[in-house]
Amino acid sequence: MERKKIPVLHHITNEVASNLQAQVTELMGLMPIMGNSSLDAHEIASMSSGFVVNLGMPTPDKLMAIRKTIPIYEMTGRPIVLDPVGISLSGTRRHLASELIKGKGISVIKGNLSEISTLLHGKPEEIFTLEYNTVLVTTGRTIRITQGKRHELVEMPASKINKLPGTGCILGTIIGCLLLKDFSPFDASIISANIMSKIAEKVPPNLPYGRIQESLLTELEVLANENLSYYR
Repeated sequence: MERKKIPVLHHITNEVASNLQAQVTELMGLMPIMGNSSLDAHEIASMSSGFVVNLGMPTPDKLMAIRKTIPIYEMTGRPIVLDPVGISLSGTRRHLASELIKGKGISVIKGNLSEISTLLHGKPEEIFTLEYNTVLVTTGRTIRITQGKRHELVEMPASKINKLPGTGCILGTIIGCLLLKDFSPFDASIISANIMSKIAEKVPPNLPYGRIQESLLTELEVLANENLSYYR
């Protein structure tokens, strides 16, 4: 019997979150590949199933890799998750994010309120998502998911996982994984937000800082093996 091919989720991300995102991808049953270099990111793109791109810690080489890679995914209609980290603080990142959305091939854009507001530039969420054929995921104590007239809110309980660097990046990775499990961008975003909310709820409040990541990954492993549609 032929072995089922495991989808490959390509990341161009930042060094702070890279290892954690790779582990999350594995726990979700996919194969991670971290390809930040302009030397081979486009080659990796031709062999991968989907793409998570994070604008944190930009370098000239990373920007070149992103620009060479995005069109490959767009031409083949494969899913892309954009995490516009820090665009409210950096003209370079803001310009790149504006450039990337013009192709209308970004499945989901996930960012905090400041980042999403900067990207919207005064445009209503409903109009923006229809114009750019995307889903917006705005993170915070309440995660807001928007696609056209559809809106969903997911409450995030106060939790120690919020102190862990890269937690927001994990949400983007889970969304990317669910897109490769054939969930729609809107449903993938809602399910991912609910998974993160459930994990936050389960992490003990008195847990030592050094064990937060371990607890997060342990809880995710349990949830990843459940019927994910339940979290819709």
